[in-house]
Amino acid sequence: MEMLITVVVISYNSGNTIAETLHSILEQTYDKENIEVIISDDGSQDDTLLVAQEWKNQNQAFFKEIIIISHKKNKGVAANCNQGWRLASGKWIKTIAADDLLLPDCLKHNVCFVSNNPEAKIVFSDMIPFIGNIYQAPIVHDKNKILCNQQQQFNNILSECYLLAPTAFINNEVLKEVGYADESYPMIEDYPLWFKCLSNGYLLSYLEETTVLYRKGDSLSQQGTRIGNASYLESFYNFQKEKIWPKLPLSKILKKWDDYLLFKQRILWIRFFGNKVTLPYLILQKSLFLIRPYRLYSFAKKIMNK
Repeated sequence: MEMLITVVVISYNSGNTIAETLHSILEQTYDKENIEVIISDDGSQDDTLLVAQEWKNQNQAFFKEIIIISHKKNKGVAANCNQGWRLASGKWIKTIAADDLLLPDCLKHNVCFVSNNPEAKIVFSDMIPFIGNIYQAPIVHDKNKILCNQQQQFNNILSECYLLAPTAFINNEVLKEVGYADESYPMIEDYPLWFKCLSNGYLLSYLEETTVLYRKGDSLSQQGTRIGNASYLESFYNFQKEKIWPKLPLSKILKKWDDYLLFKQRILWIRFFGNKVTLPYLILQKSLFLIRPYRLYSFAKKIMNK
């Protein structure tokens, strides 16, 4: 008998894309009678919930369960993830943003992997970015960073969040044990969660398959023509300062200055000049590179290792 899997769809004003996301769940080759779908919304002001309800009405019979839940007001992505995760009945949880898509064999590949690797508790794979109908080259994990021992994985995450969050497939019991996403950082759910998992001694596993289509564009963390979302930048910086910095070895002490400078550069520019990436902003960004010794060191190290 196949195990129950929960797919948690994270939505916020996703009326234009959530139908595609939900359709990608319907297209899964894994037995849909063993799929629980939870649509967790963060107080959308558009027709996200109407689209979700219509999809539920049409497809309820195919799945183990379809649950729709929403905050009355926007609380941030961390609280939204927790809202869905806490309702999950599946042994494993696959989280997908309501603008990304699961490839048809996503669940099948992940379940096969964890069945063959019973020690695996947190699994990452690869993804294909797309814009409209244009698909780009797959983004794959750096094997040197993920195919290593648990201590080295932890050391690596102190330098950067090198994990492809849209591909994560996580055991429900792990989420319960580490206390779910850290809502102290409302606009980021992934980096603090991986930090907690590694801090609790969990090993990250790597499935060498492409499992997700990742929509590039105006998301919280990636914005092509904008400098960034100020709330996201603040959550990210506060997490670095409060959780990452105290764990940094002396060899990475300059990272504190680098994180601080990068945060201030972005926040102050947004405050005084607006959120658009302009030529003067790019010139400032390149100029500041010269007073970021940690960045210079990391860049030189990367060149030398090639």
